[in-house]
Amino acid sequence: MRDDKITLDKKTLGALSSDTRANILKSIDVRRMTVSELSKELNLPKSTIHENLIKLIDTDLVKKNDDNNTNRVYYELTEKGITILHPHEMTKIIILLSSAALSIVGGIIEMYWFIKSTFPGIEEAEEIVPLYEPKYLIFSMILLSLGALFSYLAFRMRKVKEEINC
Repeated sequence: MRDDKITLDKKTLGALSSDTRANILKSIDVRRMTVSELSKELNLPKSTIHENLIKLIDTDLVKKNDDNNTNRVYYELTEKGITILHPHEMTKIIILLSSAALSIVGGIIEMYWFIKSTFPGIEEAEEIVPLYEPKYLIFSMILLSLGALFSYLAFRMRKVKEEINC
């Protein structure tokens, strides 16, 4: 797991201060690209793109990736570049997992109350007891469903994030 803390030094801030370099970062955030692809997308000369890519590589925001199969050079974001463009992705995952855990615990508690209302204890048997309390079952199912949904979303976000990093 990577560290989400980034130190922005003068060199990195300088690299981020250029609109051209910011646009290059945004473009390769979508997918890895060659100099030619970036040149076409940003409507800039290849030499300008290449100069700016060198500065971005120098600050460890972008990395060069040689594709041996196609003999092309692709540029893609580094961990540092991804974290700068998406600083709060891990926070979203943590919030979803926390919500999932709370929903599941709440669903289990509601299920306990439903079972308890359905099967009264010996001391409660002398009183008039309703057959069961359906509200406990309904709340239980809702909370357990939400817990499952939040868990799925958190793991899906994590998987997408790992695929982007590969």
